[in-house]
Amino acid sequence: MAPQQESIKGLKQRARRLSNPNDLQEPNLLLDPGNHPSSHFRERMKSNFRYQMREKLVKFTTNQSDQLFIWQSKYRSYWNDLFFSYTAMMGSHTFYVIFLPMPVWFGNYEMTKDLVYILGYSIYLSGFFKDYWCLPRPRAPPLHRITLSKYTEKEYGAPSSHTANATGVAFYFIWKLFFMGQNNDRLLLLHWKKFGLILMVLFYYFTLVLGRIYCGMHGLLDLISGAVIGTFCTIVRLSLRNYFLEDFQCASHIWFPLWSIGLGLFLLFNHIEPIDECPCFGDSVAFIGVVSGLEIGDWIMNRFNLNLVYSIHYQGLFNSIMRTVVGVSCVIIWKYALSKPLVYQFLIKILRFKDDRKEKALLHEKSAKENANECPLFIGFPKIDIIGRFIIYAGIPMVVVLVTPKAISYFNL
Repeated sequence: MAPQQESIKGLKQRARRLSNPNDLQEPNLLLDPGNHPSSHFRERMKSNFRYQMREKLVKFTTNQSDQLFIWQSKYRSYWNDLFFSYTAMMGSHTFYVIFLPMPVWFGNYEMTKDLVYILGYSIYLSGFFKDYWCLPRPRAPPLHRITLSKYTEKEYGAPSSHTANATGVAFYFIWKLFFMGQNNDRLLLLHWKKFGLILMVLFYYFTLVLGRIYCGMHGLLDLISGAVIGTFCTIVRLSLRNYFLEDFQCASHIWFPLWSIGLGLFLLFNHIEPIDECPCFGDSVAFIGVVSGLEIGDWIMNRFNLNLVYSIHYQGLFNSIMRTVVGVSCVIIWKYALSKPLVYQFLIKILRFKDDRKEKALLHEKSAKENANECPLFIGFPKIDIIGRFIIYAGIPMVVVLVTPKAISYFNL
């Protein structure tokens, strides 16, 4: 039996357990976005330039699956499945919600700020171009998609947001190792320590990037375009990192929070619309909300001369770990207990926003029934969910910079 036929036989997915990640294949290619014929996109893309760009790029994605399957099969093993599926979680927005604030509790707020901007705009740009190009992921079958998050396989392929994030983080830490230190001097590290840290960064980078190929999620075009976006966002951030607070002095401008919120919502409501349903826009909403919340929290501290996170300094590993426990607890309470009922009640009862969630849900249900054998056409997020999710995620950095320092002080940490 041919490898491709064998890969299809008796297959849909494995059971999801801690020791057994999802192993997904979809014999009906049209159920995955981006796999329709060119006429599907020519009829619906309003811009001829957009369509022609897709036609040129799709040539790099349609002929790669067989070669990637050979490579995946060569290295496929039970332990590799576990390793690459779980390390892929380091590129999820839940991972960043938990781990991005951690430098704050170790006394390095500026690192968190840098990473929020780099990752936030990497996610936004990779999601924008995903929806703009509408390119398919490598085909499965013949590939197997090995994942803990089933919804991600229903996104378009290029660019890879995991690669954009990994590139930004790796670039930033290597820059920090070589060019940042106290008083803008180079870090005073022994050569062997610096070499060891660089190896750790590179291990993280290649694990996350090569894991996207191993897991059957991305091809070379996806990785290259993601790396370009991550590099671009890092260079822009490192070039402008002191502009707003020092040169521009945003704290002196009363309108700055309104500008930050307005810019964030402008970017989200002017995001390109995909042709097929693609869930990656939700991550863009979350990260743009985090960027705006960080700017507002930072503005409040500078406007009212509050020390808060600026007063947190490294005082030993135990203290930092206990601060992390307190800080993560505050974030979890806001994100998973308080935010949704408070935000949606505020929007509906106080601001009188129309709740269009039920309307959109009915449209999605109808579209799913009408397109049972192919990916539904784009319907989109409810507007109230865009604003609500934006506020919920904006609240996370505000909790980190305004609330957790008080909690840490209360526990004398």
